[in-house]
Amino acid sequence: MSDGAPRGDRAAAERRIGGYRTDLQGLLIQMAPPYGFTLATFTAGGLMAYEHGAPGPLEIFLLLAGAFLGYAVLGVVTMSLRELLVPRKVVMRGWQMLHVAPLATVFLLAWASAVWVPAPVCWFITGIALTMAYLGVLTAVIYWGVPSDRVRRTDLGG
Repeated sequence: MSDGAPRGDRAAAERRIGGYRTDLQGLLIQMAPPYGFTLATFTAGGLMAYEHGAPGPLEIFLLLAGAFLGYAVLGVVTMSLRELLVPRKVVMRGWQMLHVAPLATVFLLAWASAVWVPAPVCWFITGIALTMAYLGVLTAVIYWGVPSDRVRRTDLGG
């Protein structure tokens, strides 16, 4: 069953496809957290807008301020703001790139905030919940979803 292409050309094409697939896999892993956070942010904002109408400048600022505060709290809790940081390599299994648990958590918290917290305070609360829940749950999924021996070996550079 030959398609007429020389065997060497097919092997080279398969290597190129394999290399492309590997590069795409690496890109997906690198982009997973920012992409997931973007989805979470739009989901939270969409739920808030659905429940309370389009946000004005005050509500947009409150969402931003809440998200900033949530990020700062995580920085203080992890003592990240007091030292020079060198990011460690994050190891993920393929299924962890989907971010189902962090996105579901943000969806539920944003929905609860939209329904039960009055405007404009709900925008601030949602910003805090969005950042802290997404990053916290994502970290838990990565931490408990990868064997510790693999994480240690990667962290040590070996």
